Amino acid sequence: MKKLIQIVGVVLILCIAASAQQSPVGVTGKGLKLGFDFASINTDYQELDEFLDSRSGFIGGAYLTYSINRRFALQPELLYASKGAQKDFFLFDVHWNVDYLEIPVLAKFQIAPDGRVQPNLFAGPAVSVLLSSKFEVINDSYDVADGMKTMDFSLVFGGGLDFKRFTCDLRYTLGLANTVDVNKINGLTGAEPGDPYYLTGDVSVKNVNISFMAGVKF
Repeated sequence: MKKLIQIVGVVLILCIAASAQQSPVGVTGKGLKLGFDFASINTDYQELDEFLDSRSGFIGGAYLTYSINRRFALQPELLYASKGAQKDFFLFDVHWNVDYLEIPVLAKFQIAPDGRVQPNLFAGPAVSVLLSSKFEVINDSYDVADGMKTMDFSLVFGGGLDFKRFTCDLRYTLGLANTVDVNKINGLTGAEPGDPYYLTGDVSVKNVNISFMAGVKF
């Protein structure tokens, strides 16, 4: 019986050691991503909601993957993200170009960690720092950064694929915070009552993004 217990103990130790070798802990990936996004605004102000549609922009930056085990990892990222909205009319266009430095911290789940192609799901919070905000109407450009909140907060959901040194993902970013100060925006654009882009009341304007990125791991 004593020898049997010793044998079982040795087998358990070997199994734990093998499992530890298959479950790396620490930094298991880092690299760069580039892509494009489709940005829009979520607002309770009907006139603004009908006036502005989605716009396409650039998103990209660096990431680092810290594995907890074979299936779970934390992935902080540092991204430049173009957000805002626009409207194309017959004779002129209106663009609201808003740029952020976005910092998501994602919980990443590997669906098939042993596969040649490794699909994954991820979700997590993100904080964004405002870099610039410009409202362009016909040939006029208005810097409205002073009328916006300097920080934005959001939730990120998505999925991706890892293949050798290459990675790609599709994500949805839902803004949680109101990003504008109505009175300041009106003062900076010179909008008056009756103008289609004049804001009234306590307007809530939140960012919404759908993004696709592809990158390489170092």
